[in-house]
Amino acid sequence: MRRITLVSFFLVLALFFMGTAVYSAGEDMIGMDAPLFVSPNLDDTELDLSTVIGKKVILLDFWSIYCVSCVQEMPHLAKIQKKFPDDLLNIGVDLDSFGTKRVKKFVEKKFPNLPYPIIIDKRRKVAGLYSVSVLPTTIIIDKAGKIIFYHVGYKPGDEKEIEEVIAKAIGK
Repeated sequence: MRRITLVSFFLVLALFFMGTAVYSAGEDMIGMDAPLFVSPNLDDTELDLSTVIGKKVILLDFWSIYCVSCVQEMPHLAKIQKKFPDDLLNIGVDLDSFGTKRVKKFVEKKFPNLPYPIIIDKRRKVAGLYSVSVLPTTIIIDKAGKIIFYHVGYKPGDEKEIEEVIAKAIGK
């Protein structure tokens, strides 16, 4: 009995520190310059982050079609994009490894009027630049190119905080 209790204790302790490490990795990025990338879009073009920094606040939404909370969050992020069309660029960063065709079909069916681009990061290069290991992860970059917000996970209501951070970064 004592052995089971000790094993359980160390398992819980290990999970706690693993969760803290994942959370801390992102928190450490706040205030840093956003890593630049060029990545393919769903529309067969490329998105170059360096061409957008300085012009708009940028929201990076790391997601997967198999992530239920990611899919729940997307309509809320679309509403935020529509609210700030001139000042915000939301970029969906899909991490599914099977590529563009399946993701494109999913987005067209589930979100036919999605008002922001989706890039494909099947080799997780962009995710690696931003220390993303849990989905969804939402990152906000200000117009100066600094990371000002890093949030892991989604629960209903999180979109309010995201919108507040964006409005503040825009100056509204």
